[in-house]
Amino acid sequence: MRQNFIKTVGAWVLLCLSTASFGQLPQMTVVDVWFDNTEQVRQFREILDIWGMDRSKGSFVVYLPEGYTRLLDVAGLRWEVNQQRTLQAELDNFATRGGSGIPGFACYRTVEETFADLADLAADNPDLTEFIDIGDSWQLINNGAGFDVNAIVITNERSAFPKSRLMVMAAMHAREYTTAELVTRFAELLVNQYDNDADITWLLDHTEIHLVPQVNPDGRDIAEQPGTRFKRKNDDELFCPENGIQARGVDLNRNNVVLFGLSGSSGDPCNDLFRGPSGGSEPETQNIQNYLDSIFPDARPGPNDNLTTPAPDDTPGLFISVHSFSELILYPWEGVSNNSGNHAGLRGLARKLAFFNDYTACQDCLGTAAGTTPDYAYGELGIAALTYELGTSFAQACGTFESTILPDNLDSLIAAAKSTRRPYQEPNGPEVTDITGVEMPINSGSAFTINAQASDLRRQIDQPGDQEPAEAVQNIASAVYSIDIPPFAGGTTVPVAAQDGSFDTTTEALTAQVDTVGLEAGRHTLFMVATDSSGQAGFPTAVFFDVVETEEFFIDGFEAQ
Repeated sequence: MRQNFIKTVGAWVLLCLSTASFGQLPQMTVVDVWFDNTEQVRQFREILDIWGMDRSKGSFVVYLPEGYTRLLDVAGLRWEVNQQRTLQAELDNFATRGGSGIPGFACYRTVEETFADLADLAADNPDLTEFIDIGDSWQLINNGAGFDVNAIVITNERSAFPKSRLMVMAAMHAREYTTAELVTRFAELLVNQYDNDADITWLLDHTEIHLVPQVNPDGRDIAEQPGTRFKRKNDDELFCPENGIQARGVDLNRNNVVLFGLSGSSGDPCNDLFRGPSGGSEPETQNIQNYLDSIFPDARPGPNDNLTTPAPDDTPGLFISVHSFSELILYPWEGVSNNSGNHAGLRGLARKLAFFNDYTACQDCLGTAAGTTPDYAYGELGIAALTYELGTSFAQACGTFESTILPDNLDSLIAAAKSTRRPYQEPNGPEVTDITGVEMPINSGSAFTINAQASDLRRQIDQPGDQEPAEAVQNIASAVYSIDIPPFAGGTTVPVAAQDGSFDTTTEALTAQVDTVGLEAGRHTLFMVATDSSGQAGFPTAVFFDVVETEEFFIDGFEAQ
């Protein structure tokens, strides 16, 4: 049945290719398509440029070459032209510059601006950051006119604690504007809030965060220009040069060596999903694969095409590839429909992080995409790996980016950084929030009361339309606090009580007395961790508090002490 369908599709493709090419299209038409099942999405994803999912309609957004409506009709699919997206795409494609940033989109920095700002951030904060060159782009290697591919590493260099690692990369697909800006703003948030925000401070003391905001700078530089806004691939001139600058190149997110050449990619050089001549053929792909190999140990030894061999449950480290659009968080395998050996842990991690941006966490709800970077990160190294699909458009309006996409996904990335020590385990534990009682300076030697909330519900429990079971929820079983050193790093723990006297619900109000005897004057950090009835602890939440020496002072003329 599948072979007959593919033959039919292939015949229509040959017919349609006589009137339009995949790269340089005669007009922009965006349609909504309602596929009957995920298998149809997989089949059509190898042929059509499926931009993403519209969750509000339950449809897929497809860029349709002229004549391709016949392909949808012969398959019996429901579709309709999306006039609003079509008009907006045309306007976006030819938007003109208005000040700094990408022409028509002042909130998104260009490639040059991104690298310059991050280099300045690193130069101004040498104890927290390092700006490094991790490789060259295709154009720089072959024509001398491209870009270095740069990463910024953010951590407290003075901290002697062992550190788990988070790597986040963006702008692999050139036309996806929101991704690089989110990662750049994440870098700025981390650096600027160190010593101001307790959670960010402990994260940089105990975590090493690697950010690559512009993986595909050649392609992105082209996609920043009016008339070529929808370039997706790198700028490898060897493939489809006849169709122009927007069509040529390789889809870097199909070019990785793990699961290379399987479904969800194309062997046609003019297709936007062209996977390249071989796995890892492109320098930009090699840059990321080599960098991953350099910072993460191999926790999944053996053949990387063994789809069911798990990494150990306590494997540290997390990799996130940021794309747009669809409001999704995807987890391996993306290249095949099989569950991975760490399926439950990856699903729990994705559902935890989706709590913060209200995205849908799923495995292959966009259809399979073989040879992705998460396929490599998880398949080759065994580290937890996810794909974020931001927002509802490639060129999201700046107002929407600033008000929704940015704050929601910064919160999600902070939770991701907290998850890096045990990403297959700790996101399934409860989370502590709303710690109060530490707002005023505390006299040395005195005690003070703290209150907080612990909940096992701060993750997406169930996913609409997902075939996966709902996430299991447990009662809170216990909680502890420690001072200045988190429990996982050896901090001395003190039990925290349930305010109602019993740990017996999925959300508990907590309370504890904190004794400052023996604490030096100055700022301290209080860490709190809760554990559920399955024995799974969550990651820490931290707050600052200040201890002052007891001094004489006067109130309304009376001496007090």
